[in-house]
Amino acid sequence: MEDQQTVDYFDKYTPEYSVERLEFAIDVIKKHGRENSSLIDIGCGVGNLLAFVKQQTHLTDLCGIDVSRACLQKTREAVGCETFLGSITDGSFVESIPKKFDFVLLMAVLHHLVGRTRKESKARAAYAVKNALELLEAGGRLMLIEPVYYPTIVMDFLFYVKKLVTKMTAKRIEIFGFRNNIGAPVVSYYANEALVDMIERNENCEIETMHFDKEKVTPVQRMGLITRRMDTTIIVRKKD
Repeated sequence: MEDQQTVDYFDKYTPEYSVERLEFAIDVIKKHGRENSSLIDIGCGVGNLLAFVKQQTHLTDLCGIDVSRACLQKTREAVGCETFLGSITDGSFVESIPKKFDFVLLMAVLHHLVGRTRKESKARAAYAVKNALELLEAGGRLMLIEPVYYPTIVMDFLFYVKKLVTKMTAKRIEIFGFRNNIGAPVVSYYANEALVDMIERNENCEIETMHFDKEKVTPVQRMGLITRRMDTTIIVRKKD
């Protein structure tokens, strides 16, 4: 099971992630999917992404994984699909899932897999990628989507600041009246180079393509010395 503070956060807020971030992945599904193709969403939250996939692609063989019982209940209500309670960082749990999939969606999950340090967090994220690949059929595709920020040294600093702040309060701290990313939950954001490294550690796959949706750096982020931000989509094909 993941860090209990993170689970409690998502039980409380059960966020709906922006479906616009899925547009490139949807095009990939439409291009490579078949009538009977299957898809599993790792960290499915309340199911709005799965519902969007179902609407846009007409896939019907859908599943969701999450560490939050409350989120999975909402997913079943929204999509009517099978769900599994567990963590992608739990190898025995992943092995217990009784089928393989044509598509695996891993969106905005890796930065929530935090350990005591940034190094430990990256190791957990890399293990999650390995386990996600294990859920694929040969020839299937992992669609990894992550928010990316530069420079890395600022993300290192943010990680430890959030670690410190969450020991004192479970709330976000405002700076000059602006809501920002200081406070719960603790996250560990990665650069594109780190994401590629996590994938290339696995010999049973190859990166097909990478897509970048560049976002504007906000005034508060500039104050925090963030120079670039984007949503990165990496399409990874499992070798036959």
